[in-house]
Amino acid sequence: MASPKSIAEAAAIRRKILGVKVRHARTRAGLGVTEVGQVLEVPATAITEIELGQRHVTLPQLEAMALMFNVPVTYFWSNGVLKEPDVTFPTREAMALRQRIIGALLRQARTEADRTPNDLANHLDVPVATIDAYELGQEPIPLQNLEAITEYFNIPISYFIDDGIKPSANGYHEPTLNEIADFSQLPQEVREFLSNPANLLYVNIAMKLSELSADTLRSLAEGLLEVTY
Repeated sequence: MASPKSIAEAAAIRRKILGVKVRHARTRAGLGVTEVGQVLEVPATAITEIELGQRHVTLPQLEAMALMFNVPVTYFWSNGVLKEPDVTFPTREAMALRQRIIGALLRQARTEADRTPNDLANHLDVPVATIDAYELGQEPIPLQNLEAITEYFNIPISYFIDDGIKPSANGYHEPTLNEIADFSQLPQEVREFLSNPANLLYVNIAMKLSELSADTLRSLAEGLLEVTY
């Protein structure tokens, strides 16, 4: 078993590599740390610290930066060729909802693995209250902890990732006459909402929610109620 020191050193190296990739993607997109910080609602210094490997970053933050930088979120931990996703910036509300969905998925993975919050807390070396906050979407999960969670439960990181609405094989889907007819039957305000590229993230979140199990949706709803009231 790896020693705490070697684990900490590996985590520090991981943060620095991630920071280099964030900086590369940001500068490639022609954005400054101030602009990125404004969208993520954190100080510009926080973005600089992320890029220097001195600060943890969460998956929702990475997803937001991927959209801002116009790169796939998987770019941040893979050596794949950069592709250009057809999505736009998320909003604070969308990021908060993603955080709650990730929390619900975490609870589902933990339950399916027959592990208790205390088991996971001991593995991550955090208080049990932190695990409860993670699962309720009340506290963002640092990517480093999320990766440790996937290893602990033996699940792929893709279990938690929202990588956008998938295009067709050739990158474009020509709508059929039936699809056009169905779209035309929708209320005007719905058509306007779906036609706005800025709302694609919300559409994708709705699609993701439709794929979750009843227990996970129930857990997510409970978390939303606790956050709201």
